[in-house]
Amino acid sequence: MVVEQYLSGFHAGDAVGNSTLCFHRFLLGRGVASRILALTIDPPLRGQALPARDHRPDPGALKIYHFAIASPLSAEFIRSAGTKVLLYHNVTPSRFFAGFSPRLQRLTETARLELRDLAAHCRHFVADSRYNADELRELGAGGVFVHPVMSDESEYEAPPSPSFAAPFRDGRRNLLFVGRVTPNKRIEDLIKLLAFCKRHASLPMRLIVAGNTATLPRYYFSLLDLAARLRLDARDLVFTGHIPREELLAAYGAADLFVSLSEHEGFCLPLVESCRFGLPVVAYAAGAVPETLGGAGLLLRSKEIAAAATLVERVLGDAELRQRLRQTGLRRYEEYRQQARPERLLAHLQAL
Repeated sequence: MVVEQYLSGFHAGDAVGNSTLCFHRFLLGRGVASRILALTIDPPLRGQALPARDHRPDPGALKIYHFAIASPLSAEFIRSAGTKVLLYHNVTPSRFFAGFSPRLQRLTETARLELRDLAAHCRHFVADSRYNADELRELGAGGVFVHPVMSDESEYEAPPSPSFAAPFRDGRRNLLFVGRVTPNKRIEDLIKLLAFCKRHASLPMRLIVAGNTATLPRYYFSLLDLAARLRLDARDLVFTGHIPREELLAAYGAADLFVSLSEHEGFCLPLVESCRFGLPVVAYAAGAVPETLGGAGLLLRSKEIAAAATLVERVLGDAELRQRLRQTGLRRYEEYRQQARPERLLAHLQAL
């Protein structure tokens, strides 16, 4: 058996890229021939993947196409021979990019069209959430196998950076959000929540946003402008940008609460990472968020800022509630680990 995984972009620190690499390493460890092919490959990953333009597809290989954005690979994948599996990671709706990136707006609009073509021409489908599987089924896809994005447990056991965590040990309660700084994540709502808490809450708080700020500079600078207008300073709000694993682990360790007001998530791995670290979660129930949390954390059914702030302060001030949330989170993480075992995906692929 030969497995080829195709991505438009193979990015360091990206959940899809990490999941792809995790499965690749698992296959190699099982003696299965495996290759990762991508149009763009981040420098730290160049030894792990091949440039897709320079590789002639193996007609006998089982091909997995990780799809989340429009790409020339879509048409090539449809034309390729052999057993083909579309692994759907969701496409962010184009409306979120209006006013921030005409390019990304076009790419996501085109991705929806490509997804229709892929659904019509493929026979085998995997989705990393039931939410994503339902989108495929609406396009006529049958027999969708649900398998969450994979993560490497050993990476969570690495030592966190003490120097990164030190400035956050100043008596403030730390709210954490992990993810790319893009409009669907609605970082502006987190900033409004922080400003409301600064004015009305009895506990001093800080918001740490850990994620790449370079994807959409116009959106990022709009967030800085909003923070300034709401009289938040560098003590209140920290954008870390893209950070290495040891600093991300330190951010999880320094946090008192994970908060998400994102309006579109196809899975959201940081939710289960928070569960893994015993970090309580408050999240808006959008997209796959309720499914990913699986009963852990507290869900917000509206975006009313005052209500969200009240819930945040309640969690921070109630040690018994935090302990219950830690326990349910740890149970949820163990469930996720069983659901995301690479053995499950391999057994499914071998049966095709």
